[in-house]
Parts: sequence; structure tokens; C-alpha cells
Amino acid sequence: MNYFKYTQSRKFKYGSVATAFTIAFIAIVVIFNVIFTALANKYMWYIDMTEKQVFTLSEEAKELMSDITEEVYIYFASEPDVLMNDSDYASTRYVYTTALQLQDEFKNVHVDCVSVLKNPAFFRDYYTTAATDIDTDSVVLVSGTEVRVFAAEAFFSFNDTSDLSTVWAYNGEKRLISGIMQVTQTNTPKITFTTQHGEDIGGATALAELFAENGFEVTVADLTKEDLDEDCRVLCIFNPVYDFVGDEAEDASFNEIEKIDRFLDDYGCLLVFADAGSVENLTNLNGFLEEWGIAYTPNTMIRDKEHSMSVDGYSVIAQYQADTLGGSIYSDLNNLATPPKTIIYKASPIEILWETGGSLAGSREVSSVLKSYDTSEYMVNGQAEATGSYNLVTISRETRIVDNEYYYSYVIAAGSPTFAAQSYIQSNAYANEDILAASMKAVGRERVLAVLERKPFDTDKITITTDQANNWTVAMTVVLPAVFGLCGLIVITRRKHS
Repeated sequence: MNYFKYTQSRKFKYGSVATAFTIAFIAIVVIFNVIFTALANKYMWYIDMTEKQVFTLSEEAKELMSDITEEVYIYFASEPDVLMNDSDYASTRYVYTTALQLQDEFKNVHVDCVSVLKNPAFFRDYYTTAATDIDTDSVVLVSGTEVRVFAAEAFFSFNDTSDLSTVWAYNGEKRLISGIMQVTQTNTPKITFTTQHGEDIGGATALAELFAENGFEVTVADLTKEDLDEDCRVLCIFNPVYDFVGDEAEDASFNEIEKIDRFLDDYGCLLVFADAGSVENLTNLNGFLEEWGIAYTPNTMIRDKEHSMSVDGYSVIAQYQADTLGGSIYSDLNNLATPPKTIIYKASPIEILWETGGSLAGSREVSSVLKSYDTSEYMVNGQAEATGSYNLVTISRETRIVDNEYYYSYVIAAGSPTFAAQSYIQSNAYANEDILAASMKAVGRERVLAVLERKPFDTDKITITTDQANNWTVAMTVVLPAVFGLCGLIVITRRKHS
């Protein structure tokens, strides 16, 4: 073959130009992608295409942050390239993205990345206790002398906390802002759990964590020895076995019932989670609750085999209320076409003694928050005594008018501590957490982070019918090849006639 003649041929010229053009085009695309990816990583050029805008800072978050003027520093214990590009740090990448959005939105928020492996001395001052552990996926919040350290998993919700693969929602926005409020607020609202009555403090862990997520400081108190702090907004009695000291106290300073009464006079909120097997021992506490229009019934439980999540019928599915004080707490749930279930296991019925009553200071009203369905059975010592709808959770509110302003005190009572059980609160299948968070908003004297909701991840499951699957199979195996074949035929025909 004559090489020179071949290079001068039309076939070579056009073929070479096409090949060179193709190579140049591919090179330009590759270079563009490399440059764009680098810039995207540096300047966070991303579009949040998730249905719930999981990774976009919400307007509610911006509103809560707008009142914080103190300088806040958010430190990540790994370098930016590691956070953004290492698959082992995918969870921290989400938190880092949210933190950068806070920094862009608020001048007093500063984000920095310091590798704890390369510069461990940097974090020496941020070990708040001997048990504090700062790893490569840790996030440290600092303002002044206040420090909070979070592990990566703290920013997510899991169906099973012992299995990190069961993550179902991103909670980074709430957790970050909660931490920021904790390190910047000198008067953080508190929830106090009573002790020394056989309370199940371990069983209350999930409830305590829920309040902490919503900006509360969690404390405990022995009311026979301590007075409640003035910053206490919520007092929680969780599954007590023994009664509270009342008028029988030899000294007024030991009268726990009186201290609870004074707390409510100061517009506080009392939460009571009592077990059916223990309420008969709580004579003084029950007497006090009767003044708020409610009464626990000893040795009784609610069973509903038609509306239950267990074979024995004791994991009762609660019925939501509407057009009542209790129902107004979770009106958003009532607006859903198919609201999620709320579960209470082995609940004792709570009797409402009167719907509206009086007190010396103001007027009190009582309402059911959650009830059982009318198919439920009233069980006494294991025997069915009656059938009907019974109160599972109640709310009592006292209203006082001072200088033309309305002030409220609340008592919320649940028929079983399981209403706040970890398995129900942290599951995305049930609405127990939503009811409790809504209650925080309803009774809080200040804004709480309950306005910020967990953001479930979009599902990646493909759910199509058999007909749809067959149609897609035909499209992929017949239609698309036919289209490409037609395009090829057109190109060949045009080249022959050119």
C-alpha cells in the first residue's frame, strides 16, 4: 500500500478528523468533569433532590438560629477531602454539609476541619470528661468555655440503635442546633426526673435523649432533699414504685407533693408515666392528680385484640382525638390520610373526673390525648370486666390571666411507661416520638427544637407492577435497539449520497 497516497485519501482525511475530534471531545469532557468535581467539592455545588429536602437547611432552623449571637465554632476531626470523598465518612459528610450551610447563613458560625490523627493536641482542651472520646468522625461544638462532643451516629435515627445499618432518617439539623443552643444559652430549659421512688431511670433514657435533642438540659432530683431549679420547665415522674412524701412529712422541706404543687403554680409541666401494677402504692401522688381531674385505676389494663400490634392484645394501638385540647397537640397527624400508629403496651386506663373544674388560682380543663378503640376490653386482675373506649394518655391544663396575659400549667399522664419506650420512640413505624415532641411544643414556655423534624431518607426500592416490568422489558429489548438501528440506517444512507 502506498502510505503517502493513503494519507491523502478522502477516507483517511475524514476518518482522521473524526477520530481526532472524538479524542479531543472525550479529553475535554474528562478535564471538565475533573475541574467541575473539584470546584463542586470545594464550593459545595450540590442540588438537594430528595423529596423532604434532607440536606437543605430549613426555614425553621434559620429562625431558631437567628436569635443566637454568640460566636460558635464547629470542628470536624478529619480533613475536608476525607469528609467529602472517603466512603467510610459518608455519614459525617452529611453533617459537614449542614454545618457549612450554617456558616454561610450566619456570620457567627465558624466551621473548621482538623485531623485528630495529625494534630491530636488541638482537641486536648475539648475532652470534657475522662470518658470523652474524640475520633475521626467526631464533631465538636464550642462557644466560650462550653463544649459539646458528638459522634457521627448522633446525627441519625436508627430502627435498631445496636445496628447502624438500620439508619432511616437524618437528624443532623436538629442535633447541630440543639448543641449550639446548649453551648450558647446560659439559661437552658431543664427537664428534671424524680428519683428515690424506685423510678426506672434506665427505661427513661430514650425520653431523656428526646428532650436533650430538643434543647433541654436533663437533670435528676431527690425532692426530699432538693428544690427544683428555677430553669426547670418540665418535671418527669417515670414509673415510680413508691409514693411521694406528702403532708405526713415531719418537716415541710421534705414535702414532695408540696414542691410539685409550687412548681406547677409557677407555670411548669408535670409528666407522669405510671405502671398499672404500682399505682395502688401511690396514694399521695394519686390524691394530687385527682385535684387535676384525673385518676389512675389500680390493677387494671386495657386489651384490644382487634387494634393491637401483639397477639395477646396488650400492645394497644391508640385512637387519635379531634376537636379537643388533647387532639390539638398533634393536629398535623390528624390531617394525614393514613397517620402512623401510636402504641402503648399494658396501659392502665386513666379516669377523667371532670372536664372542667376549678382551682383557687384559676380554671382547669381536662382532655384525653389518646384513647383506645371501643373494641378494647377493661381487664381487672387479668379478667375482662367491660368493653369500651378508655383514656390512655390525658392532659390537664390550668389557665391563669395575669395583666391580661394568659399563663398555663400542665399535667400530662400516660397509662404506661412504655409510651416512651425506646423501641417505640426511635422507630420510624410509630408516632410515639411525634406525640411527645408535639407535647413539648404545646407546653413549652420557650421555643423548643420540636419544630425541627427528623428527615427520612428517600427509599431506593423499586416498586412496579408485573405489567410495568413487562413494558419496560419490551422498551429496552426492542424499542431502543430499533431506534438506534434506524439512526444508523439514516447515517449510512446519507453518507452514500453525499
